[in-house]
Amino acid sequence: MSDGSEQKTGSDLNMALWEYVEGMPSENLESWACSYSGYHEDAGRPVCRLEVPRDRVIVILGFGDCLRINPVGSATSIQSQAFVIGLGEKPLLVKHEGVQRCIEIELLPWTANKLFRGASAELTQGIVDLKDLWGSDADLLAEQLSESSSWQKCFAIVERFLAEKITRSNQTIRSEVQWAWEQLENYGGCIPIRHLARELGWSDRHFATCFREQIGVTPKAAARRIRFTRAHQLLTDSEDYALNEIATTCGYSDQSHFTREFHWFAGCVPTVYQTAHFPDLLGTPGDIIDE
Repeated sequence: MSDGSEQKTGSDLNMALWEYVEGMPSENLESWACSYSGYHEDAGRPVCRLEVPRDRVIVILGFGDCLRINPVGSATSIQSQAFVIGLGEKPLLVKHEGVQRCIEIELLPWTANKLFRGASAELTQGIVDLKDLWGSDADLLAEQLSESSSWQKCFAIVERFLAEKITRSNQTIRSEVQWAWEQLENYGGCIPIRHLARELGWSDRHFATCFREQIGVTPKAAARRIRFTRAHQLLTDSEDYALNEIATTCGYSDQSHFTREFHWFAGCVPTVYQTAHFPDLLGTPGDIIDE
């Protein structure tokens, strides 16, 4: 593509069509660790995907079928086209009737705290409708995206909205918390929390309190999420990775420990997840979970 974006498309004899376009954020947004991509599919049938927790806050801006989102194991669900997925622990079943067009934005938790003006704790409770965070601006954003004729124009709109929201936010990000998160990521979640507190010259309690205020979860919970995200990436990179190899690489005590943790976050065991694919679409089918 002319702007350097990465575009992938697919089709199948069953006439399912999909398109994925990776955006190229400006230097300004990259400095805030923001990334985004566009996705469009016409499956010709209802679709249910399994979405596992990540170590990022995810913003979904949909302008196709309304999405129905169910946390696995919960009887409650929400229907929305624009919502935010925070650092909750439950995997999600995301369903639509067959046609979906959306932009997905990935944010580091401390960036999300800035963007949503201190709503980190609210975001850890599950899924939050974007209207509850941005009010009428969420409707305006959806309207502008639905009227855009190309992904490039959509990305430009998203760039402007994010930049304005960050600029206007008076939420302060503590450099100590940002540093601690970066250390957790650098070590794949396998660094003693007490060591980070000592490096900052803080008590364990003060460190946990400040971290939770800006990230939404405790340092220990964040480390657990980061470790799972790394393991999930290895698992999905190739079906050739052995579970004991992933467990060792990602700092789990043994394969059983890794399997328990994976089941907690994904709703199924890793051997099932690793081989589950749609024949004609991106993502993981939702019918593999243990309910």
